[in-house]
This record gives sequence, C-alpha cells and structure tokens, in this order.
Amino acid sequence: MRTHTRAAFAAATALALALTAACGTDDADTGDAAAETGAATTLVTFDDGWAKATDTEMSGVFGTIRNPGDSDLHLTGVDGDLGGSTELHETVPGASGMMMKEREDGFVIPAGGELVLEPGGNHIMLMDLDEPITTGQEITLTLEFDGAEQDVTVFARDFKGGEEEYVGGSGHESHGGMNHDG
Repeated sequence: MRTHTRAAFAAATALALALTAACGTDDADTGDAAAETGAATTLVTFDDGWAKATDTEMSGVFGTIRNPGDSDLHLTGVDGDLGGSTELHETVPGASGMMMKEREDGFVIPAGGELVLEPGGNHIMLMDLDEPITTGQEITLTLEFDGAEQDVTVFARDFKGGEEEYVGGSGHESHGGMNHDG
C-alpha cells in the first residue's frame, strides 16, 4: 500500500509542478505579446491641465506634467487635434516686458520631477487654430518624447491674462500678443 501511496503522491506532485510551470509560461507569453503589440504605457501624468478658451487663432495650454518614472524624459514636442501648429514655449524678459518664444530643445522632466506649465511661464502654444476654443471644450494633445508619445486630455476654460509679445525672429510676430498673465 505504501508503494501505491508514494507513487500517487509523486504523480500528484509532478502534475502540480507541471501546471505551475505552464501557468508561468502563459504569463510570460502574455507580457511579451503586450510588449510586441505596443501596449500603452503611461509615461507622465498631466495634472490640472487646461487650455484658454478663445475666439482668436491662438491659445495656451497649462497644467503640471509629472514624471513618476526613474528616468528623465525629454519632451520634444506636442501635437494637437485643433489644426494649425503647436509649440513648446517659454516666457523670457524682453525690452518691452515679458516675451514668449519657442523652446526649440523642448523640456527635460527629471525622474520623479515635474514640469509646471503656467500663464506667464513655460506653456504649450496653440497657433493658427481652425476654429475658436469654447469653454468646456475637450482637447486632445499628444505629448512627444524621445522615442515615445502619450495622449492627454485638457478642457478649455475662461481666462483673462497679460499680453506677452513674441521675441523677434521667432516667426510669429503676425499673431500679436497672447493673454497669459492672471
């Protein structure tokens, strides 16, 4: 009887080990399949994101982009669903006050850090808009990083602000001032 009990126990143990190994293989295959299909990865969070409602052809986008990862991220550009063009901007002192200019090298968001986009400071500029942006309108933006992209959504709200001008030579002088100060 002991021989049969030991044999049955050994067979049950072998079966349990085989099933455990098979389950481990399935999990690994699922992870590989997700990686192969380009499963979406959240690189950043965009907290308190908003755009200025406007009936002109320009607006700004503001909020805080947080990098929860353990590697720096280089934000190289932004694309929008509103037509026209989209640029990363900074606000710098100029001869006649604060002036906006394109940040051609983008922004580095440090590991565990954040990039604050605010009126009168760094921001995303929406230009040559096809239509007005209305209060409450949902706007989808694609944040472009070195080697990756992530879509974020912001909502438009009413905002009154200052009149920064463009730094000479940036090619946007025809747009006039943009209201960014609060």
